[in-house]
Amino acid sequence: MILVTGGTGLVGSHLLHLLLKNGEKMKATYRSKESLKKAEKIFASYGASKLLNQIQWVQADVTDYFSLQDIFEDVTHVYHCAAVVSFDRRKADSMYEVNVEGTKNMVNLSLINGVQKFCHVSSVASLGKYADDRCTDEEAIWAHSDETSYYSITKYYAENEIWRAAEEGLKTVIVNPATIIGFGDWEESSTAIIKKIYDGLNFYTAGSNAFIGVTDVVKAMHKLMNSTIYDQRYILVADNWSFQKLFTHIAKGLGKNPPQKAAPRWLANSLRRIDEIRYFLLGSKTVLTKQSVDTAYKKKCFSAEKIKKELSFEFEPMEKVIKKVTAEFVSI
Repeated sequence: MILVTGGTGLVGSHLLHLLLKNGEKMKATYRSKESLKKAEKIFASYGASKLLNQIQWVQADVTDYFSLQDIFEDVTHVYHCAAVVSFDRRKADSMYEVNVEGTKNMVNLSLINGVQKFCHVSSVASLGKYADDRCTDEEAIWAHSDETSYYSITKYYAENEIWRAAEEGLKTVIVNPATIIGFGDWEESSTAIIKKIYDGLNFYTAGSNAFIGVTDVVKAMHKLMNSTIYDQRYILVADNWSFQKLFTHIAKGLGKNPPQKAAPRWLANSLRRIDEIRYFLLGSKTVLTKQSVDTAYKKKCFSAEKIKKELSFEFEPMEKVIKKVTAEFVSI
């Protein structure tokens, strides 16, 4: 029996579909009935709505240790996908509780219940960087600095819980995906950029980052869990692109005009300050944060050579990923 946490999220939902296609039996956690609609939407995009009934859904909170105990009955493998992804410092407490304490609860209960293998979904945000121009790989040492986002800190601490559990005998694998692009709730996480471009984004920023399609993320997770590999981490990256290139491909897929103007950093910081004032005065949702602005202007590069060599894993090019994803969004 497989247990998937965060079963209604972007990675969790696509993973559940893949596991069901492979005839696996599973349990999946969800936070609220409203969140189940997200999974229903993703399964509908696959034309597989009926498969949802084959999942044993369990309403649970990974931060509540005692409520999780009964879930582990008959569980042999765990995919831990539940996480809070945000650059908003006001979500610092929830990020720590879910990303760190939640992971601690999951590995502790896995150890107690004799789970055979545990897959943790981390992020490239938990990785270090080199002083030269080399792309970050699995050996780059993480270090805290004034520019480190709280999300990065919590994902790094969460990985420490995985390595601690590995020392105590739990077979683990960690995946560190780059920015994930896939069909899902386009009001959340990285998928929100698709909606912004659909609504008419006029500017792009000068930075660059690494990207991957969600279907490749879940394929890599499944392949690792069914291999003899354990106590290893793997970066998952299809392509390293500038934000201008990413926005242009998304816009073309949506039938929109690509952003034509480079936004100077001073403008982004001015908009961020206006955004913060709106939040304090009106309580409106914050769109820009210092961390998100910093990320938009940094040039980042990540290498997935390890998984390519060790598992002969081939990533779908981002051109194809974006073409498929934008077509799905346009069709709804």
